[in-house]
Amino acid sequence: MHLKSFLVGALLPIGLFASPTPDLAPALNVTAEADELLDARAIVRPQHCTIVGGSTYVNCRRGPNTKYAVKLSMRKGNTYDFWCVYSGQCITINGFRNCGWHYSKQHDCFVSGHYTDNHCTQARLGGCGFTDDEDAAGPF
Repeated sequence: MHLKSFLVGALLPIGLFASPTPDLAPALNVTAEADELLDARAIVRPQHCTIVGGSTYVNCRRGPNTKYAVKLSMRKGNTYDFWCVYSGQCITINGFRNCGWHYSKQHDCFVSGHYTDNHCTQARLGGCGFTDDEDAAGPF
């Protein structure tokens, strides 16, 4: 009995080394696919979006809510770079509700999604990834 225990104890580790290693290729492909998605997302950022709503100027605020101070006025018809969408205060205009606030990294301010063209969407920009905090300086 001791001989069997000894042989099993001695030969089992050797058997483990002799067994085939798991195929890591599928895991590497998943990682490669994820990297491709990240690369594709990097290509779509920033988006050049035209200010289309509002009157002559649209407010770009320090945060994603009308309670934040206006940092900059953006002229209707001009194009600006926007980097991400933050879900903030919902605004309803003419029966259409929009909770997305588009972040301009260059100007460090937010514009309601009502006022940007269709290049600024959640799908194209992605989320900003920080909370609605009055002290938040921006996602970057």
